[in-house]
Amino acid sequence: MSFKDEAQKCHNSNSCIYKNILNTGLCWGYESNCSQHLGYSSAHCPGDHKGWVSSKSQQLETFISQADFGFIKQKLLSKTIMCKPTADGESLLECSSYLQFCRGKNVYLDFRDLPARKESFRYKMDVLKKGQIGGKCKLNKLRLQSEATHQSPLQSWAPEIQHFEELPDLVNEQSQMCDVFIDKPTFIMKIDATVNMYHHFCDFFNLYTSLHVNGTHNEMFSRDINILIWETYTYHSNFGITWSAFTENPLMNLRTFQGKRVCFREAVFPLLPRMIFGLYYNTPIVWGCKESGLFHAFSKFILHRLKIPKRTTIDQVPKPTIKILLLSRNTQYRRILNEQALLDTLRSSPRRYSVKRVEFTHETDFRHQLRVIQDTDIFIGMHGAGLTHLLFLPDWAAVFELYNCGDEHCYADLARLRGIHYHTWTNQTKLKPEDEGHHPSDGGPHAKFTNYSFDTEEFLRIVDLAADHVADHPSYRHMINQIRQSATASQHQTPTRSRKHIESWRKNSILTETKKTQKKPVLSFKTLELHMKLFQTQKKENSMTGVVKNVFQKKVLAEVEWIHLPASLEILVLGLVVMVTKGNVKLVNEERVLEVEIEQGMTDGAEQRFTAEGEPHTDGEPGDLRLRIQTTPHSIFERRGDDLYTNVTISLADALAGFELDIEHLDGHKVHIVRDKVTWPGARIRKKGEGMPNYDNNNLFGMLYVTFDVQFPKEELSDEIKEKLRQLLSQDSINKVYNGLRGF
Repeated sequence: MSFKDEAQKCHNSNSCIYKNILNTGLCWGYESNCSQHLGYSSAHCPGDHKGWVSSKSQQLETFISQADFGFIKQKLLSKTIMCKPTADGESLLECSSYLQFCRGKNVYLDFRDLPARKESFRYKMDVLKKGQIGGKCKLNKLRLQSEATHQSPLQSWAPEIQHFEELPDLVNEQSQMCDVFIDKPTFIMKIDATVNMYHHFCDFFNLYTSLHVNGTHNEMFSRDINILIWETYTYHSNFGITWSAFTENPLMNLRTFQGKRVCFREAVFPLLPRMIFGLYYNTPIVWGCKESGLFHAFSKFILHRLKIPKRTTIDQVPKPTIKILLLSRNTQYRRILNEQALLDTLRSSPRRYSVKRVEFTHETDFRHQLRVIQDTDIFIGMHGAGLTHLLFLPDWAAVFELYNCGDEHCYADLARLRGIHYHTWTNQTKLKPEDEGHHPSDGGPHAKFTNYSFDTEEFLRIVDLAADHVADHPSYRHMINQIRQSATASQHQTPTRSRKHIESWRKNSILTETKKTQKKPVLSFKTLELHMKLFQTQKKENSMTGVVKNVFQKKVLAEVEWIHLPASLEILVLGLVVMVTKGNVKLVNEERVLEVEIEQGMTDGAEQRFTAEGEPHTDGEPGDLRLRIQTTPHSIFERRGDDLYTNVTISLADALAGFELDIEHLDGHKVHIVRDKVTWPGARIRKKGEGMPNYDNNNLFGMLYVTFDVQFPKEELSDEIKEKLRQLLSQDSINKVYNGLRGF
């Protein structure tokens, strides 16, 4: 048990759900008193070590220290104090070997030189100079310089930390040297290529690993931290939602603090993506071992924090259908030339596979990508960054790297680190390249720069091997049994209050409307899509997170059907799961249930794409199904971005004398307003944090703007009352005439 005070709190609490593990001794694996059999990892070494080590036990020990929680233990053991505090309130700097990880308390950083750098930059090693980073502590200069040998932007923090110097004064909120003092823990990140999933997730993985290296207190996984990206480019990435697994606060970069001296109560310089003998990228791994607990924990951490659901339904047959996902590439190189033939082979297999083809582009919502991956048993794709999705496959899944293009270890190693069964093409005689490939730099032959076609029989043989693995995997069988037991139990369960509420919600919903728009037959079956608008028209008193089913069937080719599903603006505050039963009458009369999540904070026009769920041609693939949010007017609130606007009418007496009132918010809570000053007609106030939840980070909320209208008395006032008002207000007559439209 790492945090005994937290354990005691749990023991004394009636509501703590972790009491059953308090005295088990379970641990991550890097703690000093953690027995190996009680650690998180299930790593094992069924294969030959090929001479790396001298025994099986040494093989496992090597794997754990290279690629599991033993890697973290090594970083912890290598940490030394570079700058030591000698009194309370002074600074601290401690780093692991080669300055790959550092942590500082009461640290000073000087960014006053940044405004002079007119061009945006990243991967620069001259951001800081001598004396622009430091603290009041006793610096071990020799130790610091001896560790500052890995001088490369993404290898270590040596280019920055080597300039650390002793300062004469304390670094705190009262320090004159601090233009800005940051109280929250701040993780300073140097990140790899954000457009490439493989490289960017090296950033996220090492940040997760650094949470453990930094884990000295019970809030080691708190999301109330800052992320400061060590560059001046504005961050953009389709994978950006992943940051919300780590922080609930907006991202910052060096432009945030340019021209200022910034002091941090706690600054963390995490492990970097391209360290020498790091983990994930360029990792040397002993042969024959797999299933790193650290990689498994990272996968579950991301899926949990991004709220990606597990599989909850299966076919009610003795052997449920195995779900295959083929990741297609719409790129110049490494395309599958006979892709349709491979898909047809899978669909005609006597094993009745469920087959989907997807293209994950920069327009595809990343959480949707993860939902698709979590619902996959066999993942197939050519060598490329998209295979990084294998990190988030279910434990029982298999990945088939259709062809590794000569890069044998990249995704094979990533798969065994994650513990995912791996296949790739080995019979070169049954594979046909389009040409020899031409490297862009020198024009020479290169396997990654061409396209390929594959023998269909050999392809099916490998897929069948992967399917055998899935069907026999204990986790797969356990998942099936759990879902069946849950389904059996629910059939005999008395409806709960929430279920009754959902039934009420259904009954009071405005009926689904359909609007059919005539279109010409679509020539390309790959581009046929169905667009559906989700109109927010649900009655307010019944708004809640719930489930609704709509059954609809689409006509073929000549028309596109628009489906209006009932919801409300309130639903965009609370969130809603809509189960849509989709009928397909083009080829067979079948129904499929699609789970549509209207997520908190979704904006007008936001889309969800369901790959290959649109209407198919008789001889081709189905198109994509797209769901689009369209918000209808609300009687009280108007939404603009994450902000809400409303008007309140008050009496003239309240406008002059002050008032108190409550506004009922969309989710039912009361927004209390107190005014003790004169309120002008058209006056507007704002209430921080009372707007809509931010779609990317549901812990952030916009503003609520309240505009006041003043209702004047409609009846005539007597002369006596008029005179009393003049005496009470003591105002002279004002008869200013001016051009109000011009502001004069």
